[in-house]
Parts: sequence; C-alpha cells; structure tokens
Amino acid sequence: MTRRVVLSLFILAAVLVAFSGCISPQFTESSPSYTWTDEVAVQEAYDGGYAPSVAYSKTANAGYDTADQMIVQKSSIELEVQDVPAALDSIKSIATVHGGYIGSMSVNTRSGDRLYGLATIRVPASSFDPVIEEIKKIGTVKSQSLQADDVTEEYIDLQARRDALSGQLVQYQRIMEKAENVSEILEVQQAIERVQVELDRIDGRLKYLDNRVDYATITVSVHEPEGVGTGGGFSITSVINDGIAGLLAVTAGIVIVVISLVPFIILAGIAYLVYRVWKRRKAKDT
Repeated sequence: MTRRVVLSLFILAAVLVAFSGCISPQFTESSPSYTWTDEVAVQEAYDGGYAPSVAYSKTANAGYDTADQMIVQKSSIELEVQDVPAALDSIKSIATVHGGYIGSMSVNTRSGDRLYGLATIRVPASSFDPVIEEIKKIGTVKSQSLQADDVTEEYIDLQARRDALSGQLVQYQRIMEKAENVSEILEVQQAIERVQVELDRIDGRLKYLDNRVDYATITVSVHEPEGVGTGGGFSITSVINDGIAGLLAVTAGIVIVVISLVPFIILAGIAYLVYRVWKRRKAKDT
C-alpha cells in the first residue's frame, strides 16, 4: 500500500512538472522585443532627474537610409545674339512658362558700342533640361557648362541633428515645469535658448537646401556679334590715348633719371664751390 502511494505521488509530481514546462513562456527570435520610445525615455529622465535621451540617439537616423538624392543643379550658357534686349525678354518668358522666375538681369555696353546682357533664372528642377534646350535656340552657343552638387549627406545629417535637438528641447521644457527655484529656472532657460537658436539655424539651412534642390539655377550671358573691321580700324580716340600714354611714360622716365642724378649734382656743386674758394685764395697770395 505504501509503495502504491509513493508511486502515485511520484507520477503526479512528474505530470505537474511536465505541465508547468508546457505552459511556461517560450522566448524565441520571433518574440516581440520591447524598446524605449522617445516618450518613455523622456518621462524616465524626468522621474529620476535629467539624463540624455538614449532612445532618441538610437532612432535619430531611422528612415533616412532610403532618402532620395538631393541634387543642386546649375548651368552657365554664353550666347551670341543679334538683339540683346529681345534675347533677354525671351529668356524671361521661358522661365515664366516653366514656372520659374528671374533672379537678376542686367544690360551693359562693351567696346565698339556692343550690348552685353546677363540673366540669372531659377526654374523647377524637373524643367532644367527643357529650359536649357529652349534657351540654346535663342542664339549661337559660344560656351556651356553644367554642374550638379549632391547635398544628400548634408541634408540627412541636418535632419538628424534637428530631431535630436527637438528631443532635447522637449526634455528641457519638462524640466522647466519641475524647476523649484530661480537659479534652476534660469539655467534651464539658457539651455532652451541655446537649443532653439541651433534649431533655427538648422531649419534655415534646410530651407535653403530645399530651395536650391527644387529650383535649378541657370546663368545666361548674351552679346552681340563683333562688327566687321572693328578690331583694327583707325580711331582718333585711340590715337590720342596712345599719345597721352606715351607722353606720361616719357615724363616718368625723365623724373626717374633726374631723381637718380640728384646726389651726383649735389656732389658736383660742392666740388665746384671748393674749387672756387681755393682759386680765390691762391689769387690773393700771388
């Protein structure tokens, strides 16, 4: 009887151990992992005093690996045209039609009374190539250059820094709510101001890069063709200018020679005076 009771108890204990093993939680690679969110990290920082946001530093760059490339496109074109004002009007119309605008425009006169114009336009990046092709049809292309600057890395870095600073700003603001004396309030307020200034600077740079990427820059210089015989023809103005330049050159040479001879002239004058004095004394003695 006793043996049966012991055996039954042993079997019951084995069954209970096996059953507890079946119902215990199994942690596998597919089990969900629990990580801090920004909110929890911030809250714990304030419950136990200020501490850097560890969770934020881990997630600051999340989602940026697949960011689109950010390319700043620029181009410079030199055209020879028959009518500079008309060419500038055409460039302005092309920019307007494609949703762009004129950044700057000027007209000047070069040698031989030839007009020279310079225009800088901003057009949407998607219209960069079509606009260039239309501009090239205005006149004869003398030169052209293209430039593409990749600012993707800088942009992503600025975004990450802005997000990190935003997290710090939230922390400082919550610390401010729990500050108990004037010194703590002033210290936190200074920290908030420093972070806010840096955030404003980063936001300004991001807006600048956005604008440079969204709108390409095209600089177009136009000039009239050089007239036949204007390169070596007779000009009374040029003759007078050459004569004046020659006269000034001769005058400068004479001045240099005179200044160089002044010491010798002084020495010769002193020697002559000594000779006259000596001659007079000799005449008196005789």
